[in-house]
Amino acid sequence: MTRGTDAAEKGSEPDRKAEAREQAEKDEEDAKEAGPPIQSAAGSAAYYSARFAFPDRTLELGEGRTAKYGTEAYTNWFTKNRGVEVGVGTVRITLSPLHKGTVVIQNMRLKDLKCAPTRHTGTAVVPPPIGDGGDAVTPVDVAFDLTESVPRPRLNAGRLISDSANSDEVWQIKGNAFKKGFYLDGGEQADARSFDLYFFTGDKDCSFGVEVNVTSGGKDGWYPVTLGNGPTFEVAGQAKRYESVVLPSATGGYEAEVQNVLHGPGNPFPPIRLQKTPF
Repeated sequence: MTRGTDAAEKGSEPDRKAEAREQAEKDEEDAKEAGPPIQSAAGSAAYYSARFAFPDRTLELGEGRTAKYGTEAYTNWFTKNRGVEVGVGTVRITLSPLHKGTVVIQNMRLKDLKCAPTRHTGTAVVPPPIGDGGDAVTPVDVAFDLTESVPRPRLNAGRLISDSANSDEVWQIKGNAFKKGFYLDGGEQADARSFDLYFFTGDKDCSFGVEVNVTSGGKDGWYPVTLGNGPTFEVAGQAKRYESVVLPSATGGYEAEVQNVLHGPGNPFPPIRLQKTPF
């Protein structure tokens, strides 16, 4: 009798394990459906920035003297000197649904925006050329003018090409980037949508987060996204003059040998100016 009971228990053990797996999968799916409807991943926007600044004056380039933009050495040099983009900062976010069914990206807004007169007047940096590997993704270009009392998500129509090196750098930003929602299908083969975000700061240093408004299953809410290395992003304001300037001497493109050269006071950046149509 005992042997028969033991055999029956052993025979049912695979069934119990299968049931436990199914229950665990159901619990995980239920938790996912009860949680945020989207997940975000940060990346690099298609725009190649050539405007960076450090808050302090640079007296010695160190590893930044011969480092190429995009290399670990160049990144380490920037991080050490607390470098940030100047005037316009960019980041890519890619959103994908966590819920089944259709998820709608309805809107976008800034969170905890803080701006103050720029402290990044120590060193202006124009990076050397970087290779272009192409971009298979077609993102939605969204622009925020942080000089507005309430910055709103506008369509970024791009930078105008000027014939004069002394001209302002003019960007065109238009109406509501979320005039229509963006529909993403969830499930095992979930959709994804990328947004390249552009933040124009004027002469102020600004830090902020970004939230997206999402509708899913009859529920509507605002959810934070990841920007660069975390939930907040920083862009430096434009200064009239920098205590030192770092310029690349290489002229042969990305494959050429790079020699970044330290110069005295100046300003290598033309002013950024926005042309806006009504929201």
